[in-house]
Amino acid sequence: MTPYHRLARETPGFEHWRLPVAALAGVGVYGTVSVAFVIVWMLGMVVAGADADAFLDAAGTEIALARPSVLAFQLLSIALLIPCVLGPVAVVWRRHVGYLHSVEGRLRWGWLGRCSLLAFAVVALGLGLSVVVDAATGGSLEVAPLDGTGVATILVVLLVVPFQAAAEEYVFRGGLLQLVGSWTRWAVVPVVVTSLLFAAGHLYDFWGLFSVFLFGVVACVLTIRTGGLEAAIGLHVANNVVLMVLDVLGFVDSTGEGAGLVDGVLPSLAMTLVFWGLVEWMARRTGLARRREPLPEPPPVPLYRVVPPPPYVPAGLPPAPQPVAPQPFPAAVSRPEPPPNAPSYPGDPGVWTR
Repeated sequence: MTPYHRLARETPGFEHWRLPVAALAGVGVYGTVSVAFVIVWMLGMVVAGADADAFLDAAGTEIALARPSVLAFQLLSIALLIPCVLGPVAVVWRRHVGYLHSVEGRLRWGWLGRCSLLAFAVVALGLGLSVVVDAATGGSLEVAPLDGTGVATILVVLLVVPFQAAAEEYVFRGGLLQLVGSWTRWAVVPVVVTSLLFAAGHLYDFWGLFSVFLFGVVACVLTIRTGGLEAAIGLHVANNVVLMVLDVLGFVDSTGEGAGLVDGVLPSLAMTLVFWGLVEWMARRTGLARRREPLPEPPPVPLYRVVPPPPYVPAGLPPAPQPVAPQPFPAAVSRPEPPPNAPSYPGDPGVWTR
């Protein structure tokens, strides 16, 4: 039985070059697609008469929750990673691309839905309790007025964040986890390496980066324990959506600035660990497939004998005569001797000698 992080290594037809080549190709494809995306977006802004330079300056900083158009641009630029991960793997190793989703070779939509509902309940309860505790211990609790910009931002968050969060999971807990896992037997190596890379992609302070690293570790463990990306995707989507919506409403700061070990890292870690425990319980109750049965070797390619085509006959001409195989001569038949009293045959030389 093969766990998720070893699916590539234990798939028939595995070669060590396949996933690294797919990763390099994915980087190239993402660079090309991103440039095209920026050009198209900027052309639209020029047609609309907006300031493209100021837009790019705002998009290059932290998540712009105060500007829905910039936020949509930032989130969509990350969501483009999904085809840039699946596409190169499908080209380099078509038989394996389905196993980036799960050990069943597909995205288990029912399991994804249950994990997402559970994640939203856990994250909303955890962040809500943290807001209440902060207010009870002397913190300020002010609700920001919800204007048209806030409504537009919430709509962008609800529509685009699921794709942005799923894209990050396919990169770090999908392709990279299996790539590193195919080169080592110890699961801790791909878990730590991919979590460090995941944290390096965020612009937070030290405790914020440490919290992101721990989130990546739990997401990796969830992926390996459940045999697929569904639980990690559900947790990531719920975490980002609830955080951003509460930030728009003024309850929390989604950037994590000013948060420390006690008021930032530990509550987030406790929330993810509670979700992990509930997912384990739910997976056992539903009989979820967590590992993959050994796959059969692909059938050998048959060797075909090359048969030359028949001779070409121009239109309007009779076909060339086919050679006829020589027929064997019939066996000689002995002539019966005439009886003694039979008359002579005409022309018998004996007639002329009489």
